[in-house]
Amino acid sequence: MVPVAVAGQTLQVSRHEVTVESWRQCFTDGACSHMPVNSSVSGQLPVTGINWLDVNEYLRWANADGGGGLRLPTLEEWRVIARSLAHETSAPLFTDPRLAWAADYGRKAAPSGPPRAVGSFSTTPEGIADLDGNVWEWTSSCAKPGFGELCPAYVAAGEHEAAVSIFVRDPASGGCATGAPPAHLGFRLVADGPEPST
Repeated sequence: MVPVAVAGQTLQVSRHEVTVESWRQCFTDGACSHMPVNSSVSGQLPVTGINWLDVNEYLRWANADGGGGLRLPTLEEWRVIARSLAHETSAPLFTDPRLAWAADYGRKAAPSGPPRAVGSFSTTPEGIADLDGNVWEWTSSCAKPGFGELCPAYVAAGEHEAAVSIFVRDPASGGCATGAPPAHLGFRLVADGPEPST
């Protein structure tokens, strides 16, 4: 975990996304009920093919095993963590607010292809890798405020942001709620304050 200053507080951020190897351990321990199709590949790949509910099973397991405190970043925290990798944004296709959902349709460059081993993409000055890779990361931010714990879609952040239904494991199957679908869905852990014991 790497300390990053976010809104005047210290946030501990995992250097890499959660890997297939770590997910396998959760599955072997019986805490993660879903084994993604990429589970037979290298353990050093980020785990993908997981939905919001799967991620929460993993978090319960990781926090029980490591003493607690691990969570997903909020969208605002993710933006701060990835600020050094910010890209220029182009003018929207439409200025009519009723068409805001489609204002960037087809204009977002997105890395594609199969997931690559952790550390294959850029690294921030703090040492956090792959925020600009082809695995989008689940955040804890509901796509539309006001749902509380019954949120039907959360924001996945990566090369761009997308609202994704909690049930979607493969965004290419048409499960993206708004915006261009991510190439792959994975996640990264954070914790507040001092580094948690794991």
